[in-house]
Amino acid sequence: MLSVFRAKSGHKFVKKLVHQNILVMKNNVMQLFSLTALLLLTCSFKQSPAPAATPVNSFENMDDATVGGAFLLFAGKFGGEITKNEIEKATQTNLQVDGCARGSRIFEYTIYITKNGQTSKLSNKSNALTSEMRDKLKSLSKGDSFEFKDSKAYLPDGKEVVNVHGKKFMVV
Repeated sequence: MLSVFRAKSGHKFVKKLVHQNILVMKNNVMQLFSLTALLLLTCSFKQSPAPAATPVNSFENMDDATVGGAFLLFAGKFGGEITKNEIEKATQTNLQVDGCARGSRIFEYTIYITKNGQTSKLSNKSNALTSEMRDKLKSLSKGDSFEFKDSKAYLPDGKEVVNVHGKKFMVV
């Protein structure tokens, strides 16, 4: 077949065509090597160090940095400012948990109540406040505080246990 092509087109034409193809391939190979060298050179320069990350929040205690998870609800709040009236109403209900599966139930917690600079620690193995806790909470005045810690809740299946985060409440 090649001999028929040579006979029809002439040997010089084929030779010229092959020579042109070789030149095009050489150019393509040279461009490939040039681009590769350029890429290697650009990647070989050392980057300047990135500036140190500035923390958005500064927490004295890492417990304050809690994000996500289950939170203890008292008087419909996670923490923060609370009035004596809200305390009075909330002491008649059970502690709630939010940020976790619906139907989860607190079964253990400790409350730290600070009145006039004196802190008392009370614990319970249910989701209810004891009468002593209710009395101490009702006796708080403006500037006093309380916080729920070491709280645990059962998920609705009653088997799995999750830690429940509590925030500090300040009486206003």
